[in-house]
Amino acid sequence: MNVFWLVLRMHFAVYILFLILKVIVPILPLPLVRFNARVIGAFFYYLIPVRKSTALSNLKLAFPEKSNKELNRIIKGCYRNVFTVIGEFLCMQRFSDEEMNKIMRITNPELIYSKLKTGRSLILISAHFGNWELTAYGCARTLGKKLNVVVKEQSNKRLDKAINEMRSSAGNKMIEMRGSLRGILNALHGGEIVAMLGDQAAPKENIRINFFVNDVPAFEGTAKIAIKTGAAVLFGVSVRNEEGNYEVTMQEIDTSKFTEASEENVKDLTQMHIDLLVEQIRKRPDHWLWFHRRFKNV
Repeated sequence: MNVFWLVLRMHFAVYILFLILKVIVPILPLPLVRFNARVIGAFFYYLIPVRKSTALSNLKLAFPEKSNKELNRIIKGCYRNVFTVIGEFLCMQRFSDEEMNKIMRITNPELIYSKLKTGRSLILISAHFGNWELTAYGCARTLGKKLNVVVKEQSNKRLDKAINEMRSSAGNKMIEMRGSLRGILNALHGGEIVAMLGDQAAPKENIRINFFVNDVPAFEGTAKIAIKTGAAVLFGVSVRNEEGNYEVTMQEIDTSKFTEASEENVKDLTQMHIDLLVEQIRKRPDHWLWFHRRFKNV
């Protein structure tokens, strides 16, 4: 019982901190928010190395050819990225349309419009790469199309509600991952866009793919749904440029050859979007969330 009350108090304290930051951070100029994120990231890297050992273990698996010096440089960049994501997330509601179009630009939006024009439903696959929160919010703002975003529920209920309210403020609808199938299918059958992150750690019994190393479990639901519904599938992540802003380039994944959701087809389609993610991670390894225990079931 004592542990329960301790957790409850911690959750409440985190929620209050979030509310305070939600008021203070948007007041600051965006360049200062980004500068502070870099400073806080360095602070955590050197003094509060939360999950630093997990990140290093993951990176050694993914990049065995790199030295410890190179790997630690990536980890430092990953800390900066995480706090940049948080800072920009807290600011995003204040951005004007003009600012939003500058901060996050989709280089080929016509690919999305062309799929929707045919009346075909659409699945957007992304990852914990760049600023994934801003990507979903920015897509709704810049495209003028709402997304049905599959999200993982936070254990802190108050915080979960507050975060989802911000995520939904541009018109997007949140679908909780637990029991999400009905919501996803309803959206797709209605010719809408469903967005999901496809890089989380999966249970041991799931299909196995190549993600830097062989035999890594991966969630198969996205591929199964795409094949069964005939939805178009696009992959895209946000890449930060030298000015600190983002570009998203959508890449279509051809699903026409998959006529049935056999285990082989599901595995092949899953591998296709994972390969696109690996390509992006190799270019900008500091953009991905290495603190996640992605290889725990390998």
